[in-house]
Amino acid sequence: MLSTQNLGHEDGANGFADGPCDSPIREVRGLDNAKVGKYYPRGSVLFVEGQQPRGVYVLCEGRAKVSIASAEGKTLVLRISQSGDLLGINATLTGQPYGATAETLERSRIDFISRADLMKLLDRDKKAYLGVAQSLGNKLSGVIEHTRLLFLSQSASEKLARLLVRWCNELGKRTPQGIRISSGLTHEEMGQMICASRETVTHVLGEFKRKHIISLVDNAIFVRNRKSLEAVARC
Repeated sequence: MLSTQNLGHEDGANGFADGPCDSPIREVRGLDNAKVGKYYPRGSVLFVEGQQPRGVYVLCEGRAKVSIASAEGKTLVLRISQSGDLLGINATLTGQPYGATAETLERSRIDFISRADLMKLLDRDKKAYLGVAQSLGNKLSGVIEHTRLLFLSQSASEKLARLLVRWCNELGKRTPQGIRISSGLTHEEMGQMICASRETVTHVLGEFKRKHIISLVDNAIFVRNRKSLEAVARC
C-alpha cells in the first residue's frame, strides 16, 4: 500500500492555483473562501485507502486514477476520474476511512476542501446537497458499469474491448486516424482495470492491431474500426 508520506497535498503541489472549476458544487456560497487550490504533478497521491478523511478533492483540471488493493498487494483500478469529479466525497461525508486510493495521472489542478468546511457549506446551502448528490449518482453509475465489464464479460478480449468502447465515449477524440484515446495508463494499469495481467493486455492489443481494429502510436490508442470493437465487446 502507498505510504501517506507520498500524499500530494503536503508534498506534491507546486504552487497555488485559482480560476473557475467546473464541479457539481461550483455555485455553493462560501466555496471560494473554503477551498485551497494547488497544482499537483503526475503521480501525486491525494489520499490512500484506509486513511482517515481530511476532506474532499475537487479535480478542476487533469485526471486521476482511483484504485483499491488487497492484502496480497493486488490492485484493481476502479475508474479514471475526470475534470469536475469530487474525490473522496463518500468518506468525507460519512467520516469513515477513504475506501480507495487516488493518484494523479497528469499535472492536475485540484481544490481541497476540509471535512469541517464542507460540512458547514452543506449545512447552510441547499445547492451543495444537490451537487454532492449529482457526484454520488455519477460515481454509482460508474461502479455499475465497471461491475458489468468485470463480471458479465466472457474473456479478456471482451473485457478490454468493453473498456476501450467506454473510453471512446468518455475520453475519445475524433481524428483522421480514428478515435484517439489517451488514458494515461500503462498496460499493467489497464490490466488492473479488467483483472488481467500486463502480458494479456499487451497480447490482446496486439491482436486488435493485427485485425486493424486499433493502431498504437506512442502512448495513444487509435480506434480505427469501432463497429468491429463493439462486436468483440458484444455491445
